[in-house]
Amino acid sequence: MKRIVSTAIAVLLITCFSTSAFAHSHLHGSNPADGDVVTEPLEEIVLEFEGQIEEGSIIEVTTTDGEAVEIEDIVIGDGTLTGMVAEPLANDEYQVTWSIISADGHPLEGEFSFAVDAEVPEAAEEESAESEAVEDEEAEEQAETTAEDEAATESAEQVTEDDESSSMTGIIIGALIIIVIIGFFLVKRKK
Repeated sequence: MKRIVSTAIAVLLITCFSTSAFAHSHLHGSNPADGDVVTEPLEEIVLEFEGQIEEGSIIEVTTTDGEAVEIEDIVIGDGTLTGMVAEPLANDEYQVTWSIISADGHPLEGEFSFAVDAEVPEAAEEESAESEAVEDEEAEEQAETTAEDEAATESAEQVTEDDESSSMTGIIIGALIIIVIIGFFLVKRKK
């Protein structure tokens, strides 16, 4: 009887531990993989796990400058987590951070990085060059406008200073005339 109970307990323990070990959904692979250099436009990042993952799992992507890449949609499939980006990723290095909830409810997280070095079509290069030229023109116009505004402000300040000095001169002359008139009346009164 002891042998049967011991065997039953051993089988039960092995089953419990093996179930919990297999329930964790470890990262099996990704596209792009850690360290990959992608040479084509990239619109989605796919993570593949060894087991099922639950709702609430997330994926975040940032550039080397720490700017967040907009993830348009996150799709949780049969052991996959797919992040759809809003627009194809520009040439840069990216850091992917993921956080999932495995089938047994345990949270798991990790990260990896990859780079994009896709050939830029000529039309996109021309648009980029045109937009840079427009931005340069706008910056020059703004600088000119700022310079004109500063010159106008200085001119207005100069006019204000001139007006103030003419007003001050008028006040002083008026005060002197009043003093002379008062002095004249005081001298005449004493006589």
